[in-house]
Amino acid sequence: MNWILLVVAVVAGLAVGTALLLPQTTRTTVEVRFDAPIRAVWAVYADFESQPNWRSDVARVEMASNKRRWTETLEMSGMRVHFQILEESPPNRLVLKTGADGSFEGRYVAEFRAENGGTVGTFTEEATALGILPKVMRRLFFNQEKFIEEYAEEAKAEIRRRESEADG
Repeated sequence: MNWILLVVAVVAGLAVGTALLLPQTTRTTVEVRFDAPIRAVWAVYADFESQPNWRSDVARVEMASNKRRWTETLEMSGMRVHFQILEESPPNRLVLKTGADGSFEGRYVAEFRAENGGTVGTFTEEATALGILPKVMRRLFFNQEKFIEEYAEEAKAEIRRRESEADG
């Protein structure tokens, strides 16, 4: 019976030790090509209020009266993620402060450039986990690169929808 407790203690110790070695802050950069003019891409990325209509992971958006702060409630977890515009240079650069109470805080940078009749977006997300448990949960259950890529795919679909609506 004592050896079972010893094994459990060793496994728990290894888990805690591994968690302590994980970086507190992660940074991911992804480049995405859009087959749309830069202003069309900007219009979708900067239209925060409409995101529940085209992002599958956002249940609702609550905008502050100044339109420079808002909170997104995520569909599956119910987590509330807060945003604040730090810098906005249409249609080329958007910098946001991000965070979720007790979970993480970070910075999101979207940079757009016109290229060969389309647009290239470079997206950088930096997130700092606030504690060991959020650090482990984020590492196990959240893939920043995949999140940025899925967001871009949903944005592309919304750009196409808006273009066809304008044509139709």
